[in-house]
Amino acid sequence: MISTQQEHTELIPVDAVTVINPRIRNQKIFDEIVANIAELGLKRPITVAARETGPDEPPAYELVCGQGRLEAFKALGQKKIPAVVITASSEDCLVMSLVESLARRKHHSLDLLRDIRRLKDSGYTEREIAGKTQLSRKYVHGVLRLLESQEHRLLRAVESGKIPVSVAVDIAEADEVGVQTVLRQAYEKNLLRGSRLMAAKRLVEAR
Repeated sequence: MISTQQEHTELIPVDAVTVINPRIRNQKIFDEIVANIAELGLKRPITVAARETGPDEPPAYELVCGQGRLEAFKALGQKKIPAVVITASSEDCLVMSLVESLARRKHHSLDLLRDIRRLKDSGYTEREIAGKTQLSRKYVHGVLRLLESQEHRLLRAVESGKIPVSVAVDIAEADEVGVQTVLRQAYEKNLLRGSRLMAAKRLVEAR
């Protein structure tokens, strides 16, 4: 259970913030964030946790959420950014960042795999991860099985964008007969068509 003390909002130096769970962003989306902030300003402060520093040292913070907004401020040449400052450990900051990212479900599929694994490695059960991220427990279990069973071909297919992570999870969970049903359902849902469907079939045959 993560506990944080009273939070408050203040202007903090952008260079004083360390991103502990960095994301690689789509350039087009990032440009839209920059343009929006340049035109309308920052609608929502970032969230950070203060870190202890010496009396002669500058303030330091770890980012909980708001990487895109922080990087946009830097790109616009801003020296300070509004931030909600909370008190939390580095581990809690990382977990909160992972949960926030997973709950949005808009990040790259490989990020989803890694984030669920990192939550598991942080001591959270499958039930707790599902509850925090609003993913089904079956899905969380499937992701962890995909990672732990060393399904290298499936993982490479996810990484290259040939198979959606949801389909890869279903394939990993299915038996020899069930996997054909997974492919058919993926086709019917328009998740696998054309070359992607053929690539998935070849992958299944090679397992």
